[in-house]
Amino acid sequence: MENILKLSKYKDIALVGAGGKTTMVNRLTESLRKEHKILVSSTTTFIKPSITSYDFIDYYYNQEYDLGAIGENGIYMIGRGRTQEDLVMGVEKEDIEYLSAGFDHTIIECDFSNGRPLKGFRDYEPIIPNTTDVTVGIIDIQALGLLVNSANIHNLDKYIELTGSTIGSLVTIKHLAKIIDDKNALFKNAVGKKVLFINKVEKELDQALALSLYEAINLDQLDLVIEGSLVMERYDVLFDNKNY
Repeated sequence: MENILKLSKYKDIALVGAGGKTTMVNRLTESLRKEHKILVSSTTTFIKPSITSYDFIDYYYNQEYDLGAIGENGIYMIGRGRTQEDLVMGVEKEDIEYLSAGFDHTIIECDFSNGRPLKGFRDYEPIIPNTTDVTVGIIDIQALGLLVNSANIHNLDKYIELTGSTIGSLVTIKHLAKIIDDKNALFKNAVGKKVLFINKVEKELDQALALSLYEAINLDQLDLVIEGSLVMERYDVLFDNKNY
């Protein structure tokens, strides 16, 4: 994935959407951590990481020290505290912008989906640092056919408002295309290049549905479209505007 995203060219990555952001962070960092210094964080809230997914962590970052002065390669993870649910509170986007100069890469989760495969978008999100080179929007193709309810969709009210769906109906291609195309959804506030990643394309049916979704979206606002599976580590480029 790091080669398709051209991380040798693009330094700072923002992740938005649902159905794979945390796995995307792990995939991008696991091959880079030995030879690069990588900042991983969030501008909202993120799930507490496993101990093997970082080399340095500070749950209570407050600029009392200079992370950029630490020279060792590896994954540096920061937050500003923990919630009662043991989620890690992210930092201000200005902190990311300030710190980015001291790292080879920053990989930042810029919205929260609470582990669900789909989400609606609050007015204040995504919160994307201005230093971002590439905004990657993630869509879970296996969300198609799920029931529209709070168990499957974070910010259910906003999802219903955006898609025109109703509670108990099924998630459709039209819904996912709306999330991708609408200016107030997945790529709202996007900075830099815009990349759509259709995730969890793992079976023949998933591939057919991913192509149907691809044919239903507006490519004018996108620089790159990828389908594949983070779990299987299989990726195919469906669209490249040649300027990526």
